[in-house]
Amino acid sequence: MRRPTFFISSRSHSADLLASELVLTICDQFPKTEGVGVLGKWSARTRVTSLLELDAVQAACITLGIEEGLRPLREQLLANLPQVAILVGYSALHHELAGFFKQNNVPVILYEITPQQALKGVNLDEARDRIKVALSIQKSGSAFIRAANIPFHYIGTPYRDRVAKVDVKASAFPFLNGKPLVTLFPGGYGEALQQMLPLFGAIAAGLGEEIQVVVSLREELDYEQTVTHFKTFLPDPDKVSFVLGMHLELLSLSRVAITGSGAITMEAAIALKPFMPIYDKDDKADEVGSFTLVNQSLGKRLVPEYSNKTPMTDILSRVKSLLIDGAERKALITDLQNIASEFQGSAADNAADYIVQETGLSKKRERPPVTPG
Repeated sequence: MRRPTFFISSRSHSADLLASELVLTICDQFPKTEGVGVLGKWSARTRVTSLLELDAVQAACITLGIEEGLRPLREQLLANLPQVAILVGYSALHHELAGFFKQNNVPVILYEITPQQALKGVNLDEARDRIKVALSIQKSGSAFIRAANIPFHYIGTPYRDRVAKVDVKASAFPFLNGKPLVTLFPGGYGEALQQMLPLFGAIAAGLGEEIQVVVSLREELDYEQTVTHFKTFLPDPDKVSFVLGMHLELLSLSRVAITGSGAITMEAAIALKPFMPIYDKDDKADEVGSFTLVNQSLGKRLVPEYSNKTPMTDILSRVKSLLIDGAERKALITDLQNIASEFQGSAADNAADYIVQETGLSKKRERPPVTPG
């Protein structure tokens, strides 16, 4: 049996989208590579062979505990170990997998896209020992990379590549009525999403008739149920439109975006779109006190952050100030323009290059990984 070139697993569904982009790039640049993995709905569309489904593995680990939940996966991997393991985002589950690969002399590469709250139960000293190198979308490395002192390569951001490809006109959405568009991007999945719906419902209800409100939801199995639940927080459900997916297209057409704290904040910043990120007060901040991915990536609190405990009057006041061509809107756009160079593209190409080097299928780069410090 031929040994797989790589194993890949994602921390979450949003990370699985990054995994699929990475896999497609690897297979395009190096057609002879063969991959196996724990696949979500995005990576399942690639030619990587599925060992188990992402949802099934996560459910098993919740029900049985991580060690027992990973037993079927470990047994399959031991039968034919990959040359390299790629973990997209880190978590307690991936920490356990990294330990397994370390014990079996399989180098672990971390494609680093990890929110602080995902690191509960992760021993940083162990992580440093288990991860050979990280691929960072942040120039100075993420808060996790810095805290664990993991060597890393800066690869650029995948979000710039996505934003650059968007080309859409308002006519693509027949329900748009010409009023200034405020799009809500609650983000998240499952329980995390459900917890934020009351707040985003209150925001939608608080915007005036002169504004058109659209809610963009990720592609989920329970989309209709989520929409029905969201509408219970609206005094006039007909006032708000709901769209499944198409988030970058809607972002490009929005006058203002109200977002969650994750990848959408990077995309809005790159698109130079005035936005308000809202995080869960129970989330964990990085070492400088930032809760949102864009500020964590920059290493400073450039974009004002709001929580689900912020008074609604303050949130609505900020939205209204960003809608008009006043000082606050202009200042935010200027700040976003000034950091444009921080978000370079070609992340998937760069990541694929570094990963395939580990298998010996391509020439080593001269530039060694950087150690934080």
